[in-house]
Order: sequence, then C-alpha cells, then structure tokens
Amino acid sequence: MITGFNHTSFTVADMDRAVRFWTEAMGFEAASVSPRSGDWQAAVTGVEGAELLVAHLYGYGSHIEFIQYVEGAAPGGQIGPNAPSAAHVCFEVSDIEATWKRLLAAGASAQGEIADVSSGVMQGVRAGYLRDPNGIIIELVERPLG
Repeated sequence: MITGFNHTSFTVADMDRAVRFWTEAMGFEAASVSPRSGDWQAAVTGVEGAELLVAHLYGYGSHIEFIQYVEGAAPGGQIGPNAPSAAHVCFEVSDIEATWKRLLAAGASAQGEIADVSSGVMQGVRAGYLRDPNGIIIELVERPLG
C-alpha cells in the first residue's frame, strides 16, 4: 500500500552545476550533498559498481533529489521531451517573460518558446519549456490574473 509521495529524482552529469542552478536560480535549498558507496548502491539501482553523489533539495513544497554516478555512469545525451520515459518539472510563475529571461541568464537553455495555450482546461495560460544546465526539462506556466 502506498502511504505517501517522497521525492522526484533526476540523474545529472554535473552535481555542482545542478545544485548551483537549482539553489541560486530556482530558489531551492540544498539540505545535503553526500557521496554514497557500497554494495547496496548496485543492489538498489541495478547498476554494477555504482558509486553516487546524491543531493536533496527542498522548495515550493517539493523535494527534489539529484544523483550523479561517480562510478557506473552511462554515456549521456539529452532525450527529447517526446521520447518515452522523458520527464519534466513544472512551476507556476507570476511573470513568465521575466522568469524565462532570468533562468536563461543563469545557465538554462530554451527547449521551446513561450506560447499561449489555446485549448482545454489550460486555455488562457502561457507556457514554455526550458532545460537546466544538466538538460532537465523545466516547464513554466503563467495563469491569467483574476
């Protein structure tokens, strides 16, 4: 029986860049960044010889974990938002243009562009996809005032 939701996790290539961007640009607080090693890492992850660096960040009522494989890393590469198992995190913002520009200046890159949503329950919303410096997709959503 599921009793609650704990966190969302992303594997990153560069932990320092992840923690810096998510604390300085996104406003999260890093609770811990620590190495993890031992046979249990391979057992839990299914990755032979896994040695990890793990960060736990908190903000906006959320808990995000970042994992960098120090040993056992697979070759990287960004997958598109349309690929199976792709994921993104979505944040509501009060000024999408200003937030977009601030995140780009902090090291994010545009995945798409800001657009007006014109259908369904999201009608009247403005939204856009960015990527953080490690390639994690971030959606920004601005709801209409009123």
